[in-house]
Amino acid sequence: MAAKIIAVFNQKGGSGKSTISTNLAGALGLDSRKTMVIDLDPQGTASIVIGNAPEDQPFPAACANLAMVAKPDQEIRKYVDDYEFIIIDCPPAIASAAPSRALLIADLGLIPVGASGGNVWAIGEAKKLGQRAQDLNDDLQLRTLANMNQNTAVVQHVFSELANDTEVPALKTRIGLRTAYKEAELLGKSVLQIKGAKEAHREIKALKKEILEILEN
Repeated sequence: MAAKIIAVFNQKGGSGKSTISTNLAGALGLDSRKTMVIDLDPQGTASIVIGNAPEDQPFPAACANLAMVAKPDQEIRKYVDDYEFIIIDCPPAIASAAPSRALLIADLGLIPVGASGGNVWAIGEAKKLGQRAQDLNDDLQLRTLANMNQNTAVVQHVFSELANDTEVPALKTRIGLRTAYKEAELLGKSVLQIKGAKEAHREIKALKKEILEILEN
């Protein structure tokens, strides 16, 4: 069976795409689901995180950096028979055509939304990009994800607007702004491998469960 492909994208940087990509991939890998991360971002954050893993404790998902490939969608197709899940960490769409190409082959376009005012503009543009891709890819579903959640009035207002969006549904899961995610990145681990990070564990497990329900139903 061909891999399910998830494109993690947004119009701008700073929304936590790489954090979501690596931790979702790690959660799937730890669940014995063969998973690959495709890094399309020239900054290479996902590649660096996975590369930080010690040799005797490799990251629970594979990684390929295709940031310099002109037609990444064609290259990604080479992996679909070897994995159950492929997660594409996209660069900001404002600076690259790579997200558009990734969405052409994706089953799910996941839009992480950070908790800042600039994300209000970015989410609108990202939705338009995803909806244009749906005109060409009948299999593509779109979801938004509240990321870097904090209990402040401004953040809760932004995420409340997200939850009430009728065009692109928001996932029920919200990912908090937690040091455990940064610690995991530095150590080359999934946050699920960080001891004591109970809330982060709960969030990522809930994210994995919700994503699987979307893709497997």
